Amino acid sequence: MIDRDAVQQIRAELGELQSPVLSLYVEVDPANPDNARRAWELRARNAVKALAAPAAVEQAVLAALEAEFAPEARTLAIFAAETAGSQVTITRLPLHISLPLLDLSNGRVEARWGEPYIAPIIYALDQYERTAVIWLRGEGWRFFEVFLGEIVEHTDVFRSVEAELWREVDQFDPQRLRERLRAQAMGNRDRFARRMENIAARYLQRLAGLTERALAHFGIRRLVLLGRDEATKQFAALLPRTVQQMVVAHVSDLPHPEASPAHVLAKVLPALERVEQVHEQELLNQVTRQPGVWGVDPVLAALQEGRLSVLLAPWRLNEQVWLAGDGLLAGSREQALVLAPDAEPQPVALRDVLVDACTAFATRLEFVSGAAEERLLRDFSGLAGILRW
Repeated sequence: MIDRDAVQQIRAELGELQSPVLSLYVEVDPANPDNARRAWELRARNAVKALAAPAAVEQAVLAALEAEFAPEARTLAIFAAETAGSQVTITRLPLHISLPLLDLSNGRVEARWGEPYIAPIIYALDQYERTAVIWLRGEGWRFFEVFLGEIVEHTDVFRSVEAELWREVDQFDPQRLRERLRAQAMGNRDRFARRMENIAARYLQRLAGLTERALAHFGIRRLVLLGRDEATKQFAALLPRTVQQMVVAHVSDLPHPEASPAHVLAKVLPALERVEQVHEQELLNQVTRQPGVWGVDPVLAALQEGRLSVLLAPWRLNEQVWLAGDGLLAGSREQALVLAPDAEPQPVALRDVLVDACTAFATRLEFVSGAAEERLLRDFSGLAGILRW
């Protein structure tokens, strides 16, 4: 999985790319029948050849495509550039997610030669939320981290956060405890049940305290609780209020306590997707309630006046806008001429300039997909914004 150190390394490598660069994004999802028998490779090769990049760069990318083996990735990104010594450097990033800001309608490939096109990668690294998953099992717990469609299990996460408390929790053996208490209760089932319930509650309280420290340690702000419904609800009630507010989903238990991280990911991903869908619809509801602004020209105007807190854009962003002579953006040539009448405006793809524009005006950019994207296009003319005031 791409951890925080890897994120910094990727950002550094991409930031060092010097124009001209061959930027290539390919949809390689094996679940797509159109990608059977590596059909994506042929599409990518044709797109690269059409760029007329230097022969050395082209051949290096074609060789990288031929050698590529990313069986579980959804998107493959490759960046290639010549160095001072006429060598070609290749940076490849197989990602387990789809990316916004791409035009993959032409054979599900986007290829460019010139300025490095890294906005989709940077957006994903900056905006995608890391999520913790705590699996409460009958005989213990497991801790996972989900990011960019990948999952990793942290087997010693609590030990690094609070060693003494972790040792106490880790040594909790419910089977051995159950046998000892049953003998002490001498057949008194009510007494045995009460003692087991009290001990289990203390165990969960200690685990809740460790969870708060672990989330703070990793900088994670979303939490999924996996397990039996009564167990996850009891555990959630023991969490500090600030951590309770991070719980985004309760997911029913898996049948096998030793299930692999891949099975855990398959179980929780649908819940995370539903959380995103609800979040996106709520943002659109907020635009309506405020009311905010919508439509290309009104949203761009509010953005460049510094009045937008959040800008909502469709996942498939194919809008063309105009760059005025003063560097401002407009939805039409006529509006661009109003902004700067002494210079001829230039047409640009909105997806090529939107990330930088939002960054310049400290506006959070949110891409919406599925039903929210359809609603944004239908009811809000393709762009919407939530105002700061």
